Amino acid sequence: MGLTQWLLRDLLWLCAIGCVVGVSAFTIFLYALYTSQNTNIPKWRSKHTPAHLLVVLGSGGHTAEMFSMLRRMKLDPSRYAYRTYVVSSGDNFSATKAVEFETQYLNHVQKATATDRKPAESYTIVTVPRARRVHQSFLTAPFSTLRSFWACLLVLRGQNADQKRLPSSMVSSYPDAILTNGPATAVCIILAARLLRLYNFIQGLIPFKSLGGEDLAPAHYQLRTIFIESWARVTTLSLSGKILLPFADRFLVQWPGLEGKRAWKGMRKTEYVGMLVD
Repeated sequence: MGLTQWLLRDLLWLCAIGCVVGVSAFTIFLYALYTSQNTNIPKWRSKHTPAHLLVVLGSGGHTAEMFSMLRRMKLDPSRYAYRTYVVSSGDNFSATKAVEFETQYLNHVQKATATDRKPAESYTIVTVPRARRVHQSFLTAPFSTLRSFWACLLVLRGQNADQKRLPSSMVSSYPDAILTNGPATAVCIILAARLLRLYNFIQGLIPFKSLGGEDLAPAHYQLRTIFIESWARVTTLSLSGKILLPFADRFLVQWPGLEGKRAWKGMRKTEYVGMLVD
């Protein structure tokens, strides 16, 4: 057998192995995705255990709409005892609105409920690179998106430079719930959460350790994602919505024309909840 035949045979074997690995990885991914969307989350946490909420803010209208919804839902700072706000680089408007929301609205709520935690100790604002800048070339967009995705992974793991040390009452560095209404950063955040949960799914039920060292909930019980489609979307989903429809744990829409949409058969449908903004 000549050298060319040996190389051809080895190449065919490598292609076959690559196909098997690729198909297996894709099958595991689809199974994990389907299972996580069609399995109820066990009630592992006691009713009064403080939770960590991560809120993704977009620029302009997305941010205004998000804080309108948070006020309307009467966000309880005693339940969501720690809040992380994610903003894109250069978005000073969203960062300012987050500070206003915490120091004016939630500070007032905390005083009314006799919560003794200082506002500055209850939240943090984290800046991540933009996935794609306005008028950015589509040739360079994949690289900036990967950079943003990596930054989002660090945020979810509590390793971003902007993040403070969490209070000892938090059971892990991962947020319990992620809330977003559709800016481009939301795509990176939700996909990063899915990747972390998929990793833990493959590894098996890996228990978290608290600061005291005791076993706590498996990792995939956290990082639950809620996507709220903008009220401006009446009959069609946004681009972010179309991308994240198969990945969000709950996909809420504010108009009946968007109710019942899903990525493919067997996946969870969008939920019509009516108008959420003031």
